[in-house]
Amino acid sequence: MPHRDKRTRTARSVLALLSCASLLALTAGCGSRLPLKDFENAPSGAPAAARPPIPVGIVTSVSSPIGGDTFTGPLYGAQAFFKALNASGGINGRQVQVFTCDDSGAGIGNQSCVHQLIDSDHVVALVAGSVLDYAGAPYVSSQGVPDIGGITIGTQYDQYPHLYQIYGSDEPRDGKSVGWNGELYQTTEVYRYFKAKLGLTRAVVVAYNQADSARYAAQLAQGLQAEGYDVLSETVDFALPNFGSVAAGMKADHAQLLLDAMDTRGNSGLCQAMASAGVTVTAKVTNEQNWSEQARTDYAQTPGCRNALWVTSDARNYEDTQYPAVAAFRAGMQKYFPDRQAQLSEWELLGWAGAQWFTDAASSCGGDVTRSCVDTFMQRQQPYTAHDLIEPSSFVPMANPPTGPQHACLNVARWQDSAQGGKGGWVTQVPDMNANCFQVPALPYRP
Repeated sequence: MPHRDKRTRTARSVLALLSCASLLALTAGCGSRLPLKDFENAPSGAPAAARPPIPVGIVTSVSSPIGGDTFTGPLYGAQAFFKALNASGGINGRQVQVFTCDDSGAGIGNQSCVHQLIDSDHVVALVAGSVLDYAGAPYVSSQGVPDIGGITIGTQYDQYPHLYQIYGSDEPRDGKSVGWNGELYQTTEVYRYFKAKLGLTRAVVVAYNQADSARYAAQLAQGLQAEGYDVLSETVDFALPNFGSVAAGMKADHAQLLLDAMDTRGNSGLCQAMASAGVTVTAKVTNEQNWSEQARTDYAQTPGCRNALWVTSDARNYEDTQYPAVAAFRAGMQKYFPDRQAQLSEWELLGWAGAQWFTDAASSCGGDVTRSCVDTFMQRQQPYTAHDLIEPSSFVPMANPPTGPQHACLNVARWQDSAQGGKGGWVTQVPDMNANCFQVPALPYRP
């Protein structure tokens, strides 16, 4: 399967998390917390009378210092899937018992969670994890516990065997080094899309004067330059950002495409400065984690900026209910988490997809669902799509890093206030994500 480092697009959400977490002393926080009662360790359905339930675990940084709603999307999506699954009879007649654990966004908490789930709850697999510090990854891998459909915040899914992130990987993952001898690769289909389809050639990248932010901004600039863009790089102070100066620079440079390495607070401030200076861009590309209904309120004061929001992904738009799997996801969320309608997000769809992946793996085992059987399914050659929710993905390792042009596809959506009868929403911009493909270079970088 041609190489695509699917981690590159997910990493856009990572930057907002790291920028905020590493400088909490300078800010009151980046999100709100959720009541832990929402995630009590209770079975998601009553077990069948004659057969024991199948135990699975979900680790989430619910009460992290960044704020509860930052990480909980995949948890809600997976929970909804398993509730719907149990209501329809479970896996080969067995119910799925879901054990959840909040690691508080800390490495020691994460290690405690994985030990609890593996050693005490004896889970068959971990599913749809989304954690700030996956310190327990070496133990999960050493125990041969499949971790399926995780969101890549750090680099653990690029290093350890038995860890299967939601978008697949062809890295060696030998447990020794990240990627290929410490190098990862990004492909440039996102930048190619905006150049080929919208004719954009001038881009600006805005970052904080903070190590994680600067590192990711450099990666963005590298990809843009490889695609022939003129790139303006702007840096602001995290504590006292001068977004007015950035807006002035963008205006003078006639920037068309805006990418950033900042959190929601920074994006809001930048958009306000742009509005004050009369600066507009054709496209403001946000990260996949921000692909949610909350864009409506996050950019309430700057509708011009909100209507310039674009997002890219390797998954279906959660708004596109013409696809049966998306319709099932929306129905499940409406039934089991009706109060989440105003916070629906792409990450919840990915949590649902991760739970579907585990379910298909476990179903292949017949009556004896074991860790090794599930793991075997995850390593098969045949690409997997979670019933057409994600692009074809697999975990067939390549001994050597990618060279030459790579075949890479993507889904694209943009926010439009005119959508959904004036309510606003994300509108898909391509006929089919599996046909929206390019031949692009693979660029090495060190995380």
